[in-house]
Amino acid sequence: METFEQALTMSVDLEPAADGSSRALWPVPDAWQQGRGAWGGLVVGASIRALARVNPDPDRVLRTISCHMFGPVPNGDCTITIAPVRRGAAMSTWAVSIDDPSGARCTESIIITGGSRADDIAFPEWGTATMPKAPDWQSVPAVPVAPPMGPVFGPHLEFRPIIGLPFSGSPARALGWSRLTEHDSQEAERGWTAEELLAIVDGWWPAGYVRLSAPRTMATVSFSAHLLADPASVPIGEPVLMESSVTSAFEGFTSELRRLWSVDGRVLVENLQSIVVVG
Repeated sequence: METFEQALTMSVDLEPAADGSSRALWPVPDAWQQGRGAWGGLVVGASIRALARVNPDPDRVLRTISCHMFGPVPNGDCTITIAPVRRGAAMSTWAVSIDDPSGARCTESIIITGGSRADDIAFPEWGTATMPKAPDWQSVPAVPVAPPMGPVFGPHLEFRPIIGLPFSGSPARALGWSRLTEHDSQEAERGWTAEELLAIVDGWWPAGYVRLSAPRTMATVSFSAHLLADPASVPIGEPVLMESSVTSAFEGFTSELRRLWSVDGRVLVENLQSIVVVG
């Protein structure tokens, strides 16, 4: 089975254009689909990877990404354009877009990178979020998620649900352990990557599915996430705890808040999505 890293394979033109932008050709694979296009987490990961390939300031690491998804990213050769918006004294802002093989725009992202700041402040003490109580991940059975009921990309992820099963008519909340299935047999001694963390926060089913009593099609149209820990500090074999809830909904558009927690209780990612009920 193709790995996440293999799915992010792309060729990048390292020579910037006159306007400072760079381009990458991304052959979108067909084993990571969700509906009519690639899984949103893969799209986010590819946008981050494309920027990482051309970022002239590697010490300025990814801090936040806001991705607007206008339409599905289909299989085939898609073009990723990476353009600098502003380079400040300690922070850079980038615009990253993906066009399908016909040239139609599919997504646009704003990505902010920056170095560490105010090291004299104990920032971990600022957080008010509390990790949900959850059983040890190894005691929670993994459940298969795959077609025909689940998405095509499902077998690439491990799902260990604790609360919030789809179409149960329960409150719109979900909680469970998750990781890439390839991490179970990962030989390399490394931590998670930013691409992996910011992809897997999109891997769980929408919390709105928990509230529904029967299947309906839903799609993410806006994705904003903050990276709040060093991804490499999370051992590759450990899963992350996925917490999600619908905070409000109006006329078919839901606002869903998600957090990823490490096994040792740190917030890794905070993510807000606008997820629409398509039909």
